[in-house]
Amino acid sequence: MRRTALPLGVTLLSALLATPPALAAPAMEVAVTRVEAQPAGPAGDCPTTVGFSAVVTATGRGTVGYRWVRGDGGTSAVKSLRVNGTRKTVVTDRQTYDRATSGWQAIEILGEDGLSAKARFDVTCSGTAARYDAAHPLPARPGGPLAVVASVQVSPPVHRGPCPASLTFTGTVQVSRTPAKVDYRWIDSATGEGRLESLFFPAGGPRGRQVVLPLSAGGSASGWKAIRLLTPGQDSGRAAYEVTCTPGRATRSPSPSPTTGSPRPTTPRPSPPPQMSPRPTPTGTPTPTGTPTPTGTATPTATQTPTTAPPATPEARIVAVTPGDYAGDCLEPVGYQATGRISLPAGPATKVTYGWILDGAAWQRQVLDFPAADQPRTQDVSAAWNIDRDGAGTHTLGLMTEGEPVTRQFTFACTDDPGDARLTFHYLLTPVFQGVCHGSIGLRGDGLVTTDREAEVKYRLVVDGKPGVIRTEVLKPGVKSKIGDFWYSARRTSGTGVVRLEVLNHNRPAMQQPYSLTCETASPGTVEIDELWSLAYYGDCVDAPYVSAHGRFRAAPGTEITFRWVTDGNPVAPVTRTVGQSGLLEVQAASWDRPERKDGTVALEALDHNKPVRQAGYPVTCEP
Repeated sequence: MRRTALPLGVTLLSALLATPPALAAPAMEVAVTRVEAQPAGPAGDCPTTVGFSAVVTATGRGTVGYRWVRGDGGTSAVKSLRVNGTRKTVVTDRQTYDRATSGWQAIEILGEDGLSAKARFDVTCSGTAARYDAAHPLPARPGGPLAVVASVQVSPPVHRGPCPASLTFTGTVQVSRTPAKVDYRWIDSATGEGRLESLFFPAGGPRGRQVVLPLSAGGSASGWKAIRLLTPGQDSGRAAYEVTCTPGRATRSPSPSPTTGSPRPTTPRPSPPPQMSPRPTPTGTPTPTGTPTPTGTATPTATQTPTTAPPATPEARIVAVTPGDYAGDCLEPVGYQATGRISLPAGPATKVTYGWILDGAAWQRQVLDFPAADQPRTQDVSAAWNIDRDGAGTHTLGLMTEGEPVTRQFTFACTDDPGDARLTFHYLLTPVFQGVCHGSIGLRGDGLVTTDREAEVKYRLVVDGKPGVIRTEVLKPGVKSKIGDFWYSARRTSGTGVVRLEVLNHNRPAMQQPYSLTCETASPGTVEIDELWSLAYYGDCVDAPYVSAHGRFRAAPGTEITFRWVTDGNPVAPVTRTVGQSGLLEVQAASWDRPERKDGTVALEALDHNKPVRQAGYPVTCEP
């Protein structure tokens, strides 16, 4: 079995994760309704948080696997629901946004084609909320209403080098007065909300506390974490990270199982733990007098019962394995996540060594720091790894502190049939962008393909090496069909990149070409064209190239704009539309063909107000 291990140190994963023993059986009937975003149009200061919910109704017996699919190309971790009869459940997700943006989220049921209805949102927050962190204390308001703010920093935000790599997320929570109790959750870009946590601020004590969340990444990864306050207050912004692993000397990663295929379930015997030095406390974030002071990661709650004598060994348990028993497609390695929980009674500061074991292979041991407390203490630990189609069979996961590990078994099976249809690419369209690079630019890549027989085709975009969501289309033989997807670019400077459109089954054809962004400074005016991007054509030119263009106006909400497109010097009929509450108006030109089979130009003109105009070229490249 080929397995890529990615241990994630002390990570607070979603408390909503259940242990899914199987994916939906073919006879299972599943319906997704009431897919909503709340609030759908938040306004005010950034950052702001949007919650998503949907009602999943399943009838049958087994387990339904599902995940959230996001309009920016991201997905949540796979989650599951156990069903025995009929079950109706509300599933949720939550995302934090640092700037005005719009988009959608939908539910994908594993094993079924297509997505649910989309929950659309339009974030209209402006500017940024006042910055309060460890170096910027929240003003005191004795006797006044309680104000609460949160912030998060990650160190280092970018790692390029050998792996595993260690990152540390440091969250700061401040209150305007004491005493106070603050409830919060960590939010992760992939897994959503973590478990409920509480911080206590005693009377006369510091008005700030820090929570530390280490992350050990054993492979290339990117994402963000934030803190959501359940006690009314100002949520933190995103602390984004990016890990790119390169060859080099690094600490030992989990070794693969000595067997492949279907390993027999066994109780793994751990190897002796290596000698380890205490984990260093994160540094680099100043702590002013009377403001946040480090407290570690364990947080006692008001409902816990104090004890005085710690046991000889800590208590460990595996809380969840996601997606658990798996039966589905294996077009790419399936990502697994596990959550464990290690508990200690009240007592002095203590270090606990723990490690994960997968199919008898012990992973590198890690150390948890438990601060002194007069109440029981718990910390969550997690691991993540990938299994490909060679890993069919039963697997055993273990979590060990001292003595024998606790274990959990799960099965893995691939049910997809790659098929033998032959697909051919005819062209690929990539964006040529000009405008204001504000860090959230919506772009598309599209290709034209034909197949020699009816085929269910699974495909995805890979932009600058980062794969997007897998999409599914049923193609008819001999019919030229358009497939593609869109993504959001975080660029703020001019540059180029590479778009790859790849089919993941059948004969697995792929096509890749460059895309470009030319970033400009925003120009003031009543109406502004802050985006115009055309499509570059790369293809066989058997048919006349068929292209389009996209633009965006920025103006005060409610502004009526009359505009027109001009393609290769030929104006089309004017159109009048109204700017929405976000202050943005997205427009698209009707597609047109280019019989001359050479480069052309497209312009977007506003015919009223201050009459801004923007023009772009679109290259046509004929290839054999």
